[in-house]
Amino acid sequence: MKSKVIRYRIFAGMVCCLLALSGCKKNPSSSTNQVDSEVAPSVVSEAAPESKKASDDVKSDDSTKTAEDAKKNTDDSKSEDKIKNEEDSQDTAGPDKSNKEPVALMDLYNKIAESVTLPEMYFADEDFMLNYYGIDASKLEDYVFASCVDSTSTDSIILIRLKDEASADEVVDGLNMVLEQMSAEMENYNPEANELVKAAKVRRNGKNIDLIIHQDREAILSIIDSAL
Repeated sequence: MKSKVIRYRIFAGMVCCLLALSGCKKNPSSSTNQVDSEVAPSVVSEAAPESKKASDDVKSDDSTKTAEDAKKNTDDSKSEDKIKNEEDSQDTAGPDKSNKEPVALMDLYNKIAESVTLPEMYFADEDFMLNYYGIDASKLEDYVFASCVDSTSTDSIILIRLKDEASADEVVDGLNMVLEQMSAEMENYNPEANELVKAAKVRRNGKNIDLIIHQDREAILSIIDSAL
């Protein structure tokens, strides 16, 4: 009987040991979970700044891109406004005369003759121009020397286009000399005609030179300025 009690006690002790060992095996799992729970917040806390930094970088990139887009839109708008202003300027400036085909001076004379009353006119040839005005026709690109057939009249329509502006002073001087001679001749002979001579002036615009002696001088000059 006593030996059975001893065996039961030994068996009970073994059972307790087994239970204890079983409990130890379960505890490491809970310990591991505890360690993981302690490590996880640390990992999360360390990862959070990186995530925040990445987010800030994205925001910075978006802000830079937005600023660049705004600048580009502004530049495009300025460029469009500039083009529009240039087009408007061209519309209001009128036709460009720099590339305009020069008007034939005889055509211009005919236009003058249609607009004002002219007496019967004589058209000088090269010899007359050289002898009377002292002007060499070879230096002229185009010309019209028209003077009244009646010697008592001073009406003259002289239109000149030079080949080279270098000869401009020579031509202007020749015409001024003729004006002085005409004034001297008409001073006592025909005072009324002399008043037209005194009112006349030699004009030059680049290669174009004109001398108009006529009672409608201003109207004729307006026609010339519109054509040249």
